[in-house]
Amino acid sequence: MKIRRATVLDAKSLAQVEQTQPLSAHWGEKGFCTEIPQAASQIWCAEEGENLIGFAALRFTAGFGELLNVAVRPEFCRQGIGFKLISRLINQVLEGGGEQITLEVNIRNRAAIALYSKAGFCEVGRREKFYNGTDDALIMSRNL
Repeated sequence: MKIRRATVLDAKSLAQVEQTQPLSAHWGEKGFCTEIPQAASQIWCAEEGENLIGFAALRFTAGFGELLNVAVRPEFCRQGIGFKLISRLINQVLEGGGEQITLEVNIRNRAAIALYSKAGFCEVGRREKFYNGTDDALIMSRNL
């Protein structure tokens, strides 16, 4: 498996991976095309051979990172790929002199919450009915 920085040429493949995870952010191809060129954005993707199998997106500014979107194709889940991608983002923030990373996750997304906890994130708050007016968002943070 190879991890590399995503380019706009990856937008369609990123959107296809994202569609495999019902609780992901659902940016779609257009959203990735908009996000990738942003100066404060970093999207890292995992490849197996020629196939894009996962990604993690970060916005990093003023010493703080925000993990925005993470997805791994279901057939590659539970193989450490999400953890490796998140670790890459953490290292990027550390290398940039960052102090903290935060994220929001749907309270129903137990697999993601477990992954983020394993990566050292802790619950710091909630936003009630944040997703579609029904599901709470769990706010998690990690100091570096």
